[in-house]
Amino acid sequence: MAPNIDRRSEQAGILRFGREMTSALVMALIFIVYVIQAFKIPTGSMEDSLLVGDFLLGLKFIYGAPVLPYSYTKFPGITNPKPGDVIIFKYPGSEKKDFIKRCVAGPGQTIETHGRVLLINGQEFVLPPRGKFVYDARLDPRIADFKQLYIPKKGDVIRPADLDLREFVFFRSLVHQENPDKNVTIDYQLYVNDSMADLKQLPMEDPFTRQEYGASFSSIKQKIDNDDWTRIDNNINQIRNAFPGQKVEVRKILRVDGVPVKEYKVKFDNYFMMGDNRDNSMDSRYWGYLNRNFIKAKAFILYFSLDNDVPWVELPLKIRWNRIGKLIRSWDGLHPPSYYR
Repeated sequence: MAPNIDRRSEQAGILRFGREMTSALVMALIFIVYVIQAFKIPTGSMEDSLLVGDFLLGLKFIYGAPVLPYSYTKFPGITNPKPGDVIIFKYPGSEKKDFIKRCVAGPGQTIETHGRVLLINGQEFVLPPRGKFVYDARLDPRIADFKQLYIPKKGDVIRPADLDLREFVFFRSLVHQENPDKNVTIDYQLYVNDSMADLKQLPMEDPFTRQEYGASFSSIKQKIDNDDWTRIDNNINQIRNAFPGQKVEVRKILRVDGVPVKEYKVKFDNYFMMGDNRDNSMDSRYWGYLNRNFIKAKAFILYFSLDNDVPWVELPLKIRWNRIGKLIRSWDGLHPPSYYR
């Protein structure tokens, strides 16, 4: 009888182990889906607040965890994002990527930049203590001197035809983020003296290289479709110069599942994100508003950090021991950096 008893004990042990492992996996899955998100800093856009090689945890439930994995429907959060928070979010240009930036402006606020000066509602938003400029603000003037922009809030009604080019490109991104399961497209039509113009070859000049090249309006449309608004303005101005003394108009059309949108009511609040490394960050100045629908977590704590410049053979030195366990703090932007030192 002893062998049978041993087999029953072995089976009971296996079943118990299986139940415990299943329970542990379920708890881990719940924790990952609803509580935390792990994130590794891949670029220097948040230097020196966050460094390449930093590993951090973000809290999902702060802003609202998803009801189901990979869904956009969320449970109510504890609080809303606010200027100064460091936020993990789906990159509006590709939902397969997660980005991390600092929120500098929220719904209903205005934002503008003049060189190194960032103004929110006309008040300066001071760079965080470890933030930096690397090019002495020698950026494209449409980025370094970013004219005032209003951040849409939930309930705002927007008419695409009334928007300038930058606002229109940003609006397209907003609509896409609010309707990720729909096909959001844009179209542009060139009119000269209220008549649709022939898409003939026009002499154009690249605004960065200053070299002449032949470019049709369709190629300019492609740049617009890629949301490269910083180059588009220059090209459209050149189109106008090609028709001196005539009325030149570029009419903008946004479609959702093929249906033109004449008026749109904003469903969620929106935010403006910037990297603390202001001259080296692909952020809202380029791709537009971050919609509440695409926000994933609030950055919380550094749990590990590796210095990519140190080889693996020097492992103890490769670990940035002084960064482990550091909290990632919000920044109100109201005081000079020396106030916090």
